Amino acid sequence: MRPLSLPAPSPVGEADLILWLMRAAPGDRFTYWRGHLARDVWHLAQRLSEPDRRRLASVGRLAWTMAERGLVHLVQQRHGEGDFSYLAVARPRSRRPTDTLMISLMQEAA
Repeated sequence: MRPLSLPAPSPVGEADLILWLMRAAPGDRFTYWRGHLARDVWHLAQRLSEPDRRRLASVGRLAWTMAERGLVHLVQQRHGEGDFSYLAVARPRSRRPTDTLMISLMQEAA
């Protein structure tokens, strides 16, 4: 089977992910990429324009930071060879994320 070769979508931005998290209820899902994340952020793959590649790398790092802080679970859904959806799933928490936390996440992502 040959790797899937679809046109690359445009990545979501960090602000999209943060706004979703601020409003998300436990179990809500947010698809932040569809493709093959490791390959798509690799500069030699040239699947994305340089600005889109950087944007995707930033969103991926932000999602990882959110997971490390216990705010989300990171999940992959396989659609076919080289074709995955990358999802953040909101975790239950005792309170809503604060503005300070959201600002901190944005600063770390920058």
